[in-house]
Amino acid sequence: MLKKIVHNAMSGIGFGSFAYMLIMLFKVQPIMPTTANILSILVMSVGIGMVSLIFQSDALPWLTELGIHFVGTFFLVAAMMGFNHWPIVPSFWVTFVALYVICWIIIRVQRYLQVERINSAIAKRRQKRADE
Repeated sequence: MLKKIVHNAMSGIGFGSFAYMLIMLFKVQPIMPTTANILSILVMSVGIGMVSLIFQSDALPWLTELGIHFVGTFFLVAAMMGFNHWPIVPSFWVTFVALYVICWIIIRVQRYLQVERINSAIAKRRQKRADE
């Protein structure tokens, strides 16, 4: 379980950093980043990684897990924005949903490629056994 927690925390930091870089790239954040901004993004990202552990459960339907994750992510982002004294303006929703969808697309592509690599390795093993 500790391995999953660390993995999710690191994954959260990766996605949070990616999202923050996009925010800075498109000048959504009107001020220069401070140490407190960056640390709050990292803490928020770890939190989102922890909320992502919901997907390890088989007790809930996937759409329910996704809804819980979306709401949890929203509250973590809102808390980080409150900490940084950033206003939640109407365009925030568009940015939030766009970044959420982009991150999910990346995750789905990563998982697809991982499954393809595993299936390829299994096929090679089967072929090797059949050739022996």
